[in-house]
Amino acid sequence: MTERVLSPDGKFMWTGSEWIPAPPAGNKIEMKDSVIGGDVISNTTINNDPEAVTEAVIFALQKMGMLDTPKVAQAPPTPEIELPQSFNVGDHVEYHSPTNQRWLDRCRVIAINEDGTYKIEVPKTGKIETKHAVVIGSAPGTIRPAGIPFNVGDRVFVNWKNYGHYYPGKIMKENDNHSFFIQFDDGDVEDNVEWGRIEPLNESSSEVQEYIEHDNQAEKQLIEAFQVFDTNNTGTIPAREYFRILTELGDEPLNVDDVLQEFSELGIELDSEIDYRSLVKYMIASDSTECGSPSKPEVVIKDAYLENGAISGYAYAHPKLGETNINSSSIVSISFDERATARVETRNTIYVVGPTGWKIKPENHPFNSPFSVGQRVKVEWNSEWWDASVVKVEPSSFFITYEGFDSSWDEWVGPSRIKPLS
Repeated sequence: MTERVLSPDGKFMWTGSEWIPAPPAGNKIEMKDSVIGGDVISNTTINNDPEAVTEAVIFALQKMGMLDTPKVAQAPPTPEIELPQSFNVGDHVEYHSPTNQRWLDRCRVIAINEDGTYKIEVPKTGKIETKHAVVIGSAPGTIRPAGIPFNVGDRVFVNWKNYGHYYPGKIMKENDNHSFFIQFDDGDVEDNVEWGRIEPLNESSSEVQEYIEHDNQAEKQLIEAFQVFDTNNTGTIPAREYFRILTELGDEPLNVDDVLQEFSELGIELDSEIDYRSLVKYMIASDSTECGSPSKPEVVIKDAYLENGAISGYAYAHPKLGETNINSSSIVSISFDERATARVETRNTIYVVGPTGWKIKPENHPFNSPFSVGQRVKVEWNSEWWDASVVKVEPSSFFITYEGFDSSWDEWVGPSRIKPLS
């Protein structure tokens, strides 16, 4: 009889043509107060498979301060999505959810506000949320064109188990709910992966190759260390063995009683098995997460104006004040993007003002410029005037591209070197 081929986590079985769920393991384990992935399981009996035990061990290590909890997925280098100048009502877009910390697909523009911001619908499980004022961009709280759907057979980067780190793999199947079944390069598999956890894999990029090679080396070294204790090459080690590693080996062994208490509270039995390959992948994700200072919230406002070094206006949804008129603290900086959307940074907040969201436009607003993005102009170079187009607008400066010349000739020019195309 042909031996079954199981995935490293024991969850799936290879039939010769596709992965299918494997028969459940027979043993059980009591899990108490497990908070893996944000879910709390209290006094619940679940299958005693290596994945469940490994998740419990990861949580125990987090409680003992041995592992960080990844906060933000560190995406690999990927091509930038070209942002349009505007959207129309009905357009399909992606919304960068600050709460979920990822792009949500299948969103839709339902209205365009007077200040140039957009009202969108964001479908979530069992309901549809409305965001009343968002702008085009790439930061949390912004929208971009809907990503191109991935296809079966595509090579991709995937945020593994949403733990905050991307690994290369291949799409093996698309499910009815438009999620995907992924087979990773290291043999691991994961089902029901949403679009928001998938990025294109540009294997010709040297940055991508370095990213993959770094992970491969780190994963290889850690796996080899665990394999010393895996005498039967099963991909798992007994929790008892890992308990000994934690309390007896290394430069700073953990206190035996502390580890026993954590294992006992989480129902980790010492004769259960740990999938050390999954543990290694989580350790890499934990180590690579950069948990710097918290980012400032972005608040969209309209009817904005600057006064005495601060910004005032009507906030759509301030995280503390709600929907109301605001008067900010002192302004730290002001910047405009290519669509004339302003980001006004104060000590605690970044206020976002749409292209026409000003009650009184500041002096350096791009719309005050005699030239706009996309406009054809004449530009002086070497005492002659050449046809060109405006690519970006800054206060008293314009980035132009010459018609008929490649991008190596693109440059910034001042007001004295640019004039309307007659």
